[in-house]
Amino acid sequence: MSSKRLIALFGLFLALFTVVQLRIFALMLDPYTADTAKAQSTVSLQLSAGRGEILDREGRSLIDGNNETMALALPGDSSYAKLYRSLSPDAAASLYNNGVYGPSLVSVESLPADQGIYTFTRPGRYFETPTAVHLIGYLDGDGKGASGIEKAYNDVLARGGTKTFVRCETMAAGGLMQGTEPEVYSEEGTSEAVQMTLSLPVQRLCEAVAESRLTSGAVVVLDTKSGEILGLASVPQYDPLNVAKSIKNGDTALLCRATAAYNVGSVFKPIVAAAALEAGMDENAVYECTGEIEVAGHKYHCAKNKAHGSVDMKKALEQSCNCYFIQLAQQMEEKDTLCSMARRAGFGRGLMLWDNYLSAAGNLPDVSQMTTPGEFVTLSFGQGQLLASPLQLAGAINAIANDGVYIAPTAVKGIINQNTGEVVSPGPTQETLRIMKPETAKTLQKMLEAVITEGIAGTAAPEEGLAAGKTGTAQTGRMNENEEEFYDAWFAGFYPSESPRYTIVVFEDSTTRSGESLSPVFAELCNSLALFKDQKID
Repeated sequence: MSSKRLIALFGLFLALFTVVQLRIFALMLDPYTADTAKAQSTVSLQLSAGRGEILDREGRSLIDGNNETMALALPGDSSYAKLYRSLSPDAAASLYNNGVYGPSLVSVESLPADQGIYTFTRPGRYFETPTAVHLIGYLDGDGKGASGIEKAYNDVLARGGTKTFVRCETMAAGGLMQGTEPEVYSEEGTSEAVQMTLSLPVQRLCEAVAESRLTSGAVVVLDTKSGEILGLASVPQYDPLNVAKSIKNGDTALLCRATAAYNVGSVFKPIVAAAALEAGMDENAVYECTGEIEVAGHKYHCAKNKAHGSVDMKKALEQSCNCYFIQLAQQMEEKDTLCSMARRAGFGRGLMLWDNYLSAAGNLPDVSQMTTPGEFVTLSFGQGQLLASPLQLAGAINAIANDGVYIAPTAVKGIINQNTGEVVSPGPTQETLRIMKPETAKTLQKMLEAVITEGIAGTAAPEEGLAAGKTGTAQTGRMNENEEEFYDAWFAGFYPSESPRYTIVVFEDSTTRSGESLSPVFAELCNSLALFKDQKID
Protein backbone atom coordinates (compact mmCIF):
# COMPACT_ATOMS: atom_id res chain seq x y z
CA MET A 1 0.00 0.00 0.00
CA SER A 2 1.32 3.42 -0.94
CA SER A 3 2.07 6.07 1.67
CA LYS A 4 -0.67 8.32 0.24
CA ARG A 5 -3.28 5.60 0.82
CA LEU A 6 -2.06 5.02 4.38
CA ILE A 7 -2.30 8.74 5.15
CA ALA A 8 -5.84 8.87 3.68
CA LEU A 9 -6.98 5.82 5.71
CA PHE A 10 -5.49 7.27 8.91
CA GLY A 11 -7.26 10.55 8.24
CA LEU A 12 -10.56 8.73 7.80
CA PHE A 13 -10.20 6.90 11.13
CA LEU A 14 -9.21 10.15 12.85
CA ALA A 15 -12.30 11.87 11.47
CA LEU A 16 -14.61 9.04 12.61
CA PHE A 17 -13.03 9.02 16.07
CA THR A 18 -13.52 12.77 16.37
CA VAL A 19 -17.21 12.46 15.39
CA VAL A 20 -17.77 9.73 18.02
CA GLN A 21 -16.03 11.76 20.74
CA LEU A 22 -18.09 14.83 19.90
CA ARG A 23 -21.26 12.74 20.05
CA ILE A 24 -20.36 11.32 23.45
CA PHE A 25 -19.58 14.82 24.72
CA ALA A 26 -22.94 16.04 23.42
CA LEU A 27 -24.77 13.22 25.15
CA MET A 28 -23.01 14.02 28.40
CA LEU A 29 -24.26 17.57 28.21
CA ASP A 30 -27.86 16.51 27.37
CA PRO A 31 -29.94 16.49 30.65
CA TYR A 32 -32.49 14.01 29.27
CA THR A 33 -29.82 11.50 28.33
CA ALA A 34 -28.07 11.91 31.67
CA ASP A 35 -31.33 11.31 33.59
CA THR A 36 -32.12 8.26 31.48
CA ALA A 37 -28.70 6.77 32.17
CA LYS A 38 -29.07 7.49 35.84
CA ALA A 39 -32.49 5.82 35.95
CA GLN A 40 -31.11 2.74 34.29
CA SER A 41 -28.55 2.38 37.10
CA THR A 42 -30.97 3.08 39.99
CA VAL A 43 -32.25 0.15 42.04
CA SER A 44 -35.11 0.42 44.60
CA LEU A 45 -35.36 -2.25 47.29
CA GLN A 46 -38.47 -2.57 49.46
CA LEU A 47 -37.54 -2.20 53.12
CA SER A 48 -41.02 -2.28 54.65
CA ALA A 49 -44.27 -3.55 53.10
CA GLY A 50 -46.15 -0.85 54.98
CA ARG A 51 -48.97 -3.15 56.07
CA GLY A 52 -51.67 -1.45 58.14
CA GLU A 53 -52.13 -1.77 61.88
CA ILE A 54 -54.38 -4.11 63.87
CA LEU A 55 -55.41 -2.36 67.09
CA ASP A 56 -57.14 -3.24 70.33
CA ARG A 57 -60.22 -1.39 71.60
CA GLU A 58 -58.05 1.37 73.13
CA GLY A 59 -55.92 1.87 70.03
CA ARG A 60 -52.97 -0.19 71.25
CA SER A 61 -51.15 -2.25 68.62
CA LEU A 62 -51.79 -5.99 68.69
CA ILE A 63 -49.00 -6.73 66.21
CA ASP A 64 -46.18 -4.26 66.97
CA GLY A 65 -43.18 -6.50 66.42
CA ASN A 66 -39.52 -6.09 67.23
CA ASN A 67 -37.46 -4.08 64.75
CA GLU A 68 -35.18 -6.04 62.44
CA THR A 69 -31.79 -4.88 61.16
CA MET A 70 -31.34 -5.17 57.40
CA ALA A 71 -27.91 -4.87 55.76
CA LEU A 72 -27.37 -3.66 52.20
CA ALA A 73 -25.48 -6.25 50.15
CA LEU A 74 -23.62 -4.73 47.20
CA PRO A 75 -21.93 -7.26 44.89
CA GLY A 76 -18.73 -5.76 43.54
CA ASP A 77 -18.27 -3.57 46.62
CA SER A 78 -15.55 -4.26 49.20
CA SER A 79 -18.24 -4.48 51.93
CA TYR A 80 -19.88 -7.48 50.27
CA ALA A 81 -17.22 -9.99 51.29
CA LYS A 82 -17.20 -8.66 54.87
CA LEU A 83 -21.00 -8.98 55.10
CA TYR A 84 -20.93 -12.44 53.54
CA ARG A 85 -18.42 -13.69 56.11
CA SER A 86 -20.48 -12.36 59.04
CA LEU A 87 -23.62 -14.34 58.13
CA SER A 88 -24.67 -17.83 59.16
CA PRO A 89 -24.09 -20.51 56.49
CA ASP A 90 -27.81 -20.60 55.57
CA ALA A 91 -28.09 -16.81 55.36
CA ALA A 92 -24.88 -16.59 53.35
CA ALA A 93 -26.14 -19.18 50.87
CA SER A 94 -29.44 -17.33 50.54
CA LEU A 95 -27.61 -14.04 49.99
CA TYR A 96 -25.46 -15.54 47.28
CA ASN A 97 -28.41 -17.13 45.49
CA ASN A 98 -30.67 -14.07 45.68
CA GLY A 99 -28.33 -11.15 45.57
CA VAL A 100 -25.34 -12.01 43.44
CA TYR A 101 -26.64 -10.07 40.43
CA GLY A 102 -27.39 -6.79 42.17
CA PRO A 103 -28.05 -4.99 45.47
CA SER A 104 -30.25 -6.75 48.03
CA LEU A 105 -31.28 -6.47 51.67
CA VAL A 106 -30.44 -9.23 54.11
CA SER A 107 -31.50 -9.65 57.75
CA VAL A 108 -28.60 -9.60 60.22
CA GLU A 109 -28.42 -10.04 63.98
CA SER A 110 -25.06 -8.33 64.46
CA LEU A 111 -22.22 -6.94 62.37
CA PRO A 112 -18.57 -6.17 63.07
CA ALA A 113 -18.02 -2.47 63.69
CA ASP A 114 -16.57 -0.11 61.08
CA GLN A 115 -16.99 -2.46 58.15
CA GLY A 116 -18.52 0.10 55.81
CA ILE A 117 -21.79 -1.88 55.59
CA TYR A 118 -25.00 0.12 55.28
CA THR A 119 -27.78 -0.98 57.65
CA PHE A 120 -31.46 -0.03 57.95
CA THR A 121 -34.25 -0.75 60.41
CA ARG A 122 -37.30 -2.73 59.28
CA PRO A 123 -40.31 -2.95 61.64
CA GLY A 124 -41.41 -6.49 62.51
CA ARG A 125 -45.03 -7.61 62.00
CA TYR A 126 -45.68 -9.50 65.23
CA PHE A 127 -44.64 -9.28 68.87
CA GLU A 128 -41.77 -11.52 69.94
CA THR A 129 -44.49 -13.36 71.89
CA PRO A 130 -47.40 -12.95 69.44
CA THR A 131 -50.88 -12.27 70.77
CA ALA A 132 -54.38 -13.33 69.61
CA VAL A 133 -52.84 -15.44 66.85
CA HIS A 134 -56.02 -17.43 66.18
CA LEU A 135 -57.99 -14.24 65.55
CA ILE A 136 -55.32 -12.13 63.86
CA GLY A 137 -53.98 -14.93 61.66
CA TYR A 138 -50.74 -14.89 59.64
CA LEU A 139 -49.26 -13.93 56.26
CA ASP A 140 -48.26 -16.15 53.36
CA GLY A 141 -44.85 -16.14 51.68
CA ASP A 142 -45.84 -13.17 49.52
CA GLY A 143 -46.84 -11.05 52.50
CA LYS A 144 -50.59 -11.43 51.92
CA GLY A 145 -53.10 -12.42 54.60
CA ALA A 146 -53.52 -16.18 54.77
CA SER A 147 -55.95 -16.48 57.70
CA GLY A 148 -57.89 -14.53 60.31
CA ILE A 149 -58.07 -10.74 60.30
CA GLU A 150 -54.98 -10.62 58.09
CA LYS A 151 -56.90 -12.45 55.35
CA ALA A 152 -60.35 -10.95 55.85
CA TYR A 153 -59.04 -7.37 55.75
CA ASN A 154 -56.08 -7.97 53.46
CA ASP A 155 -56.95 -5.17 51.02
CA VAL A 156 -57.42 -2.64 53.83
CA LEU A 157 -54.19 -3.63 55.56
CA ALA A 158 -52.19 -3.79 52.31
CA ARG A 159 -52.91 -0.12 51.58
CA GLY A 160 -53.01 1.13 55.15
CA GLY A 161 -49.38 1.62 56.14
CA THR A 162 -46.41 3.56 54.81
CA LYS A 163 -44.14 1.58 52.51
CA THR A 164 -40.39 2.32 52.68
CA PHE A 165 -37.69 1.69 50.11
CA VAL A 166 -33.91 1.94 49.82
CA ARG A 167 -32.75 3.52 46.56
CA CYS A 168 -29.23 2.90 45.25
CA GLU A 169 -27.37 4.30 42.23
CA THR A 170 -25.18 1.46 41.09
CA MET A 171 -22.42 0.69 38.63
CA ALA A 172 -22.46 -2.26 36.27
CA ALA A 173 -20.61 -4.43 38.80
CA GLY A 174 -23.30 -3.79 41.40
CA GLY A 175 -21.49 -1.38 43.72
CA LEU A 176 -22.61 2.17 44.45
CA MET A 177 -21.74 4.87 41.95
CA GLN A 178 -18.90 7.03 43.19
CA GLY A 179 -20.05 9.91 45.33
CA THR A 180 -23.54 8.48 46.04
CA GLU A 181 -25.16 7.09 49.20
CA PRO A 182 -28.21 4.82 49.62
CA GLU A 183 -31.39 6.86 50.10
CA VAL A 184 -34.47 5.83 52.10
CA TYR A 185 -37.79 7.09 50.76
CA SER A 186 -41.41 6.29 51.50
CA GLU A 187 -44.86 6.02 49.96
CA GLU A 188 -47.70 7.06 52.26
CA GLY A 189 -50.62 4.66 52.80
CA THR A 190 -54.24 5.40 53.65
CA SER A 191 -53.65 5.19 57.44
CA GLU A 192 -56.56 2.73 57.67
CA ALA A 193 -56.36 0.19 60.48
CA VAL A 194 -58.54 -2.63 61.77
CA GLN A 195 -59.73 -2.05 65.34
CA MET A 196 -60.70 -5.16 67.26
CA THR A 197 -62.84 -5.46 70.38
CA LEU A 198 -59.96 -7.09 72.28
CA SER A 199 -58.35 -5.45 75.29
CA LEU A 200 -54.62 -6.14 75.10
CA PRO A 201 -54.20 -6.58 78.90
CA VAL A 202 -57.19 -8.94 79.08
CA GLN A 203 -55.99 -10.84 76.01
CA ARG A 204 -52.53 -11.31 77.52
CA LEU A 205 -54.15 -12.50 80.76
CA CYS A 206 -56.25 -15.10 78.92
CA GLU A 207 -53.17 -16.36 77.10
CA ALA A 208 -51.07 -16.57 80.26
CA VAL A 209 -53.74 -18.50 82.15
CA ALA A 210 -54.47 -20.81 79.23
CA GLU A 211 -50.78 -21.58 78.66
CA SER A 212 -50.11 -22.30 82.33
CA ARG A 213 -53.32 -24.09 83.33
CA LEU A 214 -54.63 -25.91 80.25
CA THR A 215 -53.04 -28.57 78.07
CA SER A 216 -55.50 -28.19 75.21
CA GLY A 217 -58.43 -25.81 75.39
CA ALA A 218 -59.61 -22.23 75.42
CA VAL A 219 -60.40 -19.18 77.54
CA VAL A 220 -62.97 -16.56 76.52
CA VAL A 221 -63.79 -13.28 78.27
CA LEU A 222 -66.69 -11.09 77.09
CA ASP A 223 -67.72 -7.59 78.10
CA THR A 224 -71.09 -8.38 79.66
CA LYS A 225 -72.91 -5.23 78.58
CA SER A 226 -71.70 -5.12 74.97
CA GLY A 227 -71.11 -8.82 74.22
CA GLU A 228 -67.75 -7.87 72.70
CA ILE A 229 -64.79 -10.22 73.01
CA LEU A 230 -62.20 -8.76 75.40
CA GLY A 231 -59.95 -11.80 75.38
CA LEU A 232 -59.86 -15.11 73.50
CA ALA A 233 -57.08 -17.65 73.82
CA SER A 234 -56.70 -21.12 72.36
CA VAL A 235 -53.95 -23.57 73.32
CA PRO A 236 -51.72 -24.87 71.98
CA GLN A 237 -50.77 -21.71 70.11
CA TYR A 238 -48.72 -21.45 66.94
CA ASP A 239 -46.02 -19.04 65.79
CA PRO A 240 -47.36 -16.83 62.96
CA LEU A 241 -43.78 -16.39 61.75
CA ASN A 242 -43.24 -20.15 61.57
CA VAL A 243 -46.57 -21.75 60.73
CA ALA A 244 -44.84 -24.64 58.98
CA LYS A 245 -43.47 -25.84 62.32
CA SER A 246 -46.95 -26.47 63.74
CA ILE A 247 -48.08 -28.12 60.54
CA LYS A 248 -45.02 -30.40 60.63
CA ASN A 249 -45.51 -31.19 64.32
CA GLY A 250 -49.17 -32.07 63.80
CA ASP A 251 -49.99 -30.47 67.16
CA THR A 252 -53.39 -29.05 66.05
CA ALA A 253 -52.15 -25.61 67.13
CA LEU A 254 -53.74 -24.01 64.08
CA LEU A 255 -57.19 -25.04 65.36
CA CYS A 256 -58.97 -22.27 67.26
CA ARG A 257 -60.62 -24.21 70.04
CA ALA A 258 -62.57 -21.16 71.21
CA THR A 259 -64.63 -21.18 68.01
CA ALA A 260 -64.75 -24.94 67.32
CA ALA A 261 -67.65 -27.10 68.53
CA TYR A 262 -67.47 -29.66 71.34
CA ASN A 263 -69.68 -31.73 73.63
CA VAL A 264 -71.37 -29.41 76.11
CA GLY A 265 -72.47 -31.23 79.26
CA SER A 266 -73.91 -29.65 82.39
CA VAL A 267 -73.04 -26.06 81.54
CA PHE A 268 -76.22 -26.32 79.42
CA LYS A 269 -78.40 -26.76 82.53
CA PRO A 270 -78.87 -22.99 83.16
CA ILE A 271 -80.49 -22.81 79.69
CA VAL A 272 -82.83 -25.68 80.64
CA ALA A 273 -83.68 -23.83 83.85
CA ALA A 274 -84.32 -20.61 81.91
CA ALA A 275 -86.71 -22.43 79.54
CA ALA A 276 -88.59 -23.94 82.49
CA LEU A 277 -88.93 -20.62 84.34
CA GLU A 278 -90.09 -18.82 81.20
CA ALA A 279 -92.71 -21.57 80.76
CA GLY A 280 -94.05 -20.79 84.25
CA MET A 281 -92.68 -23.84 86.04
CA ASP A 282 -92.12 -23.64 89.79
CA GLU A 283 -88.48 -23.23 90.84
CA ASN A 284 -89.36 -24.34 94.37
CA ALA A 285 -90.93 -27.65 93.39
CA VAL A 286 -88.99 -30.42 95.11
CA TYR A 287 -87.78 -33.58 93.40
CA GLU A 288 -86.42 -36.61 95.22
CA CYS A 289 -83.19 -37.68 93.52
CA THR A 290 -82.18 -41.29 94.10
CA GLY A 291 -79.21 -41.09 91.75
CA GLU A 292 -81.11 -42.56 88.79
CA ILE A 293 -84.26 -41.96 86.78
CA GLU A 294 -86.06 -44.17 84.26
CA VAL A 295 -87.54 -42.79 81.04
CA ALA A 296 -89.12 -45.04 78.38
CA GLY A 297 -87.54 -48.11 79.90
CA HIS A 298 -84.02 -46.73 80.07
CA LYS A 299 -82.24 -45.66 83.25
CA TYR A 300 -80.18 -42.45 83.45
CA HIS A 301 -77.83 -41.58 86.28
CA CYS A 302 -76.34 -38.65 88.11
CA ALA A 303 -72.55 -38.43 88.11
CA LYS A 304 -71.07 -41.33 90.05
CA ASN A 305 -74.67 -42.51 90.70
CA LYS A 306 -74.83 -40.02 93.55
CA ALA A 307 -78.25 -39.60 95.15
CA HIS A 308 -78.84 -35.90 95.87
CA GLY A 309 -82.02 -36.36 97.92
CA SER A 310 -84.62 -33.58 97.98
CA VAL A 311 -83.66 -30.87 95.50
CA ASP A 312 -85.36 -27.82 94.04
CA MET A 313 -84.02 -25.92 91.01
CA LYS A 314 -81.46 -23.96 93.01
CA LYS A 315 -80.16 -27.07 94.77
CA ALA A 316 -80.13 -29.04 91.52
CA LEU A 317 -77.89 -26.42 89.88
CA GLU A 318 -75.64 -26.29 92.95
CA GLN A 319 -75.12 -30.06 92.83
CA SER A 320 -75.47 -30.48 89.04
CA CYS A 321 -78.22 -33.10 89.46
CA ASN A 322 -78.90 -34.82 86.12
CA CYS A 323 -82.06 -36.54 87.31
CA TYR A 324 -83.70 -33.26 88.33
CA PHE A 325 -83.16 -31.69 84.92
CA ILE A 326 -84.33 -34.83 83.10
CA GLN A 327 -87.66 -34.80 84.96
CA LEU A 328 -87.88 -31.00 84.57
CA ALA A 329 -87.61 -31.28 80.78
CA GLN A 330 -90.12 -34.13 80.76
CA GLN A 331 -92.67 -31.83 82.38
CA MET A 332 -92.47 -29.23 79.60
CA GLU A 333 -95.74 -29.39 77.68
CA GLU A 334 -94.05 -28.45 74.43
CA LYS A 335 -90.72 -30.14 73.75
CA ASP A 336 -89.70 -27.21 71.56
CA THR A 337 -89.78 -24.96 74.68
CA LEU A 338 -86.22 -26.05 75.49
CA CYS A 339 -84.94 -26.07 71.91
CA SER A 340 -86.43 -22.63 71.22
CA MET A 341 -84.69 -21.12 74.28
CA ALA A 342 -81.37 -22.71 73.28
CA ARG A 343 -81.72 -21.49 69.68
CA ARG A 344 -82.39 -17.92 70.80
CA ALA A 345 -79.39 -18.16 73.14
CA GLY A 346 -77.13 -18.82 70.13
CA PHE A 347 -76.88 -22.63 70.06
CA GLY A 348 -76.88 -24.20 66.62
CA ARG A 349 -75.92 -20.93 64.90
CA GLY A 350 -72.54 -19.63 63.78
CA LEU A 351 -71.29 -16.28 65.08
CA MET A 352 -70.29 -13.48 62.69
CA LEU A 353 -66.97 -12.44 64.23
CA TRP A 354 -66.10 -10.24 61.26
CA ASP A 355 -67.40 -9.77 57.74
CA ASN A 356 -67.73 -13.07 55.87
CA TYR A 357 -66.44 -15.17 58.78
CA LEU A 358 -68.70 -17.40 60.87
CA SER A 359 -67.51 -19.48 63.79
CA ALA A 360 -68.63 -23.11 64.07
CA ALA A 361 -72.41 -23.46 64.38
CA GLY A 362 -72.18 -26.58 66.51
CA ASN A 363 -75.35 -28.66 66.64
CA LEU A 364 -78.71 -28.11 68.29
CA PRO A 365 -81.06 -30.96 67.37
CA ASP A 366 -84.58 -30.08 66.23
CA VAL A 367 -87.49 -31.63 68.05
CA SER A 368 -88.46 -33.14 64.71
CA GLN A 369 -85.05 -34.87 64.58
CA MET A 370 -85.50 -36.49 67.99
CA THR A 371 -87.00 -39.82 67.03
CA THR A 372 -86.58 -41.46 70.45
CA PRO A 373 -87.32 -40.25 73.99
CA GLY A 374 -83.66 -40.76 74.88
CA GLU A 375 -82.51 -38.02 72.51
CA PHE A 376 -84.55 -35.41 74.35
CA VAL A 377 -83.47 -36.81 77.72
CA THR A 378 -79.77 -36.47 76.94
CA LEU A 379 -80.33 -32.94 75.61
CA SER A 380 -81.85 -31.94 78.97
CA PHE A 381 -78.47 -32.35 80.69
CA GLY A 382 -76.33 -31.17 77.76
CA GLN A 383 -75.33 -34.49 76.21
CA GLY A 384 -76.31 -36.44 73.10
CA GLN A 385 -76.19 -34.57 69.80
CA LEU A 386 -75.66 -31.13 71.37
CA LEU A 387 -72.41 -29.44 70.32
CA ALA A 388 -71.28 -25.86 70.92
CA SER A 389 -68.15 -23.73 70.92
CA PRO A 390 -66.75 -22.00 74.02
CA LEU A 391 -67.62 -18.68 72.36
CA GLN A 392 -71.23 -19.78 71.78
CA LEU A 393 -71.55 -20.85 75.39
CA ALA A 394 -70.09 -17.52 76.52
CA GLY A 395 -72.81 -15.73 74.54
CA ALA A 396 -75.55 -17.85 76.14
CA ILE A 397 -74.29 -17.40 79.73
CA ASN A 398 -73.77 -13.71 78.98
CA ALA A 399 -77.52 -13.39 78.29
CA ILE A 400 -78.19 -14.48 81.87
CA ALA A 401 -75.59 -12.07 83.24
CA ASN A 402 -77.03 -9.29 81.02
CA ASP A 403 -80.50 -9.50 82.59
CA GLY A 404 -81.93 -11.68 79.85
CA VAL A 405 -80.66 -9.89 76.72
CA TYR A 406 -78.63 -11.98 74.28
CA ILE A 407 -75.94 -10.10 72.33
CA ALA A 408 -74.02 -12.06 69.71
CA PRO A 409 -70.29 -11.92 70.51
CA THR A 410 -68.10 -10.13 67.97
CA ALA A 411 -64.39 -9.45 67.50
CA VAL A 412 -64.16 -6.34 65.29
CA LYS A 413 -65.21 -2.77 66.05
CA GLY A 414 -64.44 -1.61 62.51
CA ILE A 415 -61.96 0.06 60.18
CA ILE A 416 -60.65 3.40 61.42
CA ASN A 417 -58.40 6.15 60.09
CA GLN A 418 -55.48 6.31 62.52
CA ASN A 419 -54.73 9.94 61.70
CA THR A 420 -58.22 11.27 62.36
CA GLY A 421 -59.80 8.57 64.52
CA GLU A 422 -62.71 8.51 62.07
CA VAL A 423 -64.61 5.23 61.67
CA VAL A 424 -64.29 4.40 57.98
CA SER A 425 -66.43 1.27 58.19
CA PRO A 426 -68.11 -0.29 61.26
CA GLY A 427 -67.78 -3.93 62.21
CA PRO A 428 -70.59 -6.49 61.82
CA THR A 429 -73.94 -5.63 63.39
CA GLN A 430 -74.49 -7.68 66.53
CA GLU A 431 -77.75 -9.54 66.94
CA THR A 432 -79.49 -8.30 70.09
CA LEU A 433 -82.49 -10.21 71.42
CA ARG A 434 -84.33 -10.42 74.71
CA ILE A 435 -84.57 -14.16 75.35
CA MET A 436 -85.95 -14.14 78.90
CA LYS A 437 -87.62 -11.78 81.31
CA PRO A 438 -85.32 -9.71 83.58
CA GLU A 439 -86.75 -11.44 86.65
CA THR A 440 -85.92 -14.86 85.18
CA ALA A 441 -82.33 -13.75 84.59
CA LYS A 442 -82.08 -12.30 88.12
CA THR A 443 -83.29 -15.59 89.59
CA LEU A 444 -80.72 -17.55 87.60
CA GLN A 445 -77.96 -15.10 88.55
CA LYS A 446 -78.60 -15.87 92.22
CA MET A 447 -78.77 -19.60 91.59
CA LEU A 448 -75.47 -19.61 89.72
CA GLU A 449 -73.90 -17.52 92.48
CA ALA A 450 -74.98 -20.26 94.92
CA VAL A 451 -73.20 -22.89 92.79
CA ILE A 452 -69.98 -21.25 94.01
CA THR A 453 -70.98 -20.10 97.49
CA GLU A 454 -72.92 -23.25 98.48
CA GLY A 455 -72.42 -25.86 95.76
CA ILE A 456 -69.79 -28.03 94.10
CA ALA A 457 -67.72 -25.13 92.66
CA GLY A 458 -66.44 -23.58 95.89
CA THR A 459 -62.89 -23.31 94.53
CA ALA A 460 -64.18 -20.87 91.88
CA ALA A 461 -64.72 -18.18 94.54
CA PRO A 462 -62.66 -15.03 93.86
CA GLU A 463 -60.72 -13.21 96.56
CA GLU A 464 -62.76 -10.04 96.10
CA GLY A 465 -66.54 -9.95 95.66
CA LEU A 466 -68.79 -12.76 94.46
CA ALA A 467 -68.92 -14.69 91.21
CA ALA A 468 -71.48 -16.97 89.56
CA GLY A 469 -70.94 -19.99 87.39
CA LYS A 470 -71.57 -23.58 86.39
CA THR A 471 -69.36 -26.62 85.84
CA GLY A 472 -69.68 -29.12 83.02
CA THR A 473 -68.10 -32.50 82.31
CA ALA A 474 -69.20 -33.81 78.93
CA GLN A 475 -68.67 -37.43 77.94
CA THR A 476 -67.05 -37.94 74.54
CA GLY A 477 -67.02 -41.75 74.25
CA ARG A 478 -63.28 -41.67 73.47
CA MET A 479 -60.76 -43.54 75.62
CA ASN A 480 -57.05 -43.10 76.29
CA GLU A 481 -54.52 -45.92 76.40
CA ASN A 482 -55.42 -46.59 80.07
CA GLU A 483 -59.09 -47.08 79.17
CA GLU A 484 -59.98 -43.80 80.85
CA GLU A 485 -62.66 -41.76 79.11
CA PHE A 486 -61.79 -38.39 77.63
CA TYR A 487 -64.05 -35.55 78.68
CA ASP A 488 -64.71 -32.05 77.43
CA ALA A 489 -64.50 -30.03 80.65
CA TRP A 490 -66.09 -26.61 81.19
CA PHE A 491 -66.55 -23.78 83.63
CA ALA A 492 -68.77 -20.89 82.56
CA GLY A 493 -69.76 -17.89 84.65
CA PHE A 494 -69.60 -14.16 85.23
CA TYR A 495 -67.92 -11.74 87.60
CA PRO A 496 -68.70 -9.86 89.79
CA SER A 497 -72.09 -11.52 90.17
CA GLU A 498 -73.68 -8.53 91.94
CA SER A 499 -73.00 -6.31 88.91
CA PRO A 500 -71.63 -8.47 86.08
CA ARG A 501 -68.82 -6.94 84.07
CA TYR A 502 -67.09 -10.01 82.62
CA THR A 503 -68.52 -13.27 81.27
CA ILE A 504 -65.91 -16.01 81.36
CA VAL A 505 -65.64 -19.49 79.85
CA VAL A 506 -62.79 -21.89 80.58
CA PHE A 507 -62.66 -25.05 78.49
CA GLU A 508 -60.38 -28.07 78.20
CA ASP A 509 -60.89 -30.74 75.54
CA SER A 510 -59.92 -34.40 75.53
CA THR A 511 -59.01 -34.41 79.20
CA THR A 512 -59.51 -36.83 82.07
CA ARG A 513 -60.24 -33.89 84.36
CA SER A 514 -63.76 -32.81 85.33
CA GLY A 515 -65.32 -29.38 85.00
CA GLU A 516 -64.91 -28.91 88.75
CA SER A 517 -61.14 -28.99 88.29
CA LEU A 518 -61.42 -25.81 86.19
CA SER A 519 -63.04 -23.87 89.06
CA PRO A 520 -59.67 -22.58 90.37
CA VAL A 521 -58.78 -21.42 86.84
CA PHE A 522 -61.99 -19.38 86.75
CA ALA A 523 -61.11 -17.91 90.18
CA GLU A 524 -57.63 -16.98 88.94
CA LEU A 525 -59.14 -15.11 86.01
CA CYS A 526 -61.57 -13.27 88.28
CA ASN A 527 -58.78 -12.26 90.66
CA SER A 528 -56.71 -10.84 87.82
CA LEU A 529 -59.67 -9.12 86.14
CA ALA A 530 -60.43 -7.42 89.46
CA LEU A 531 -57.14 -5.54 89.03
CA PHE A 532 -58.61 -3.91 85.89
CA LYS A 533 -61.68 -2.50 87.67
CA ASP A 534 -60.40 1.08 87.41
CA GLN A 535 -59.31 0.72 83.78
CA LYS A 536 -61.49 1.84 80.89
CA ILE A 537 -62.36 -1.09 78.64
CA ASP A 538 -65.69 0.12 77.26
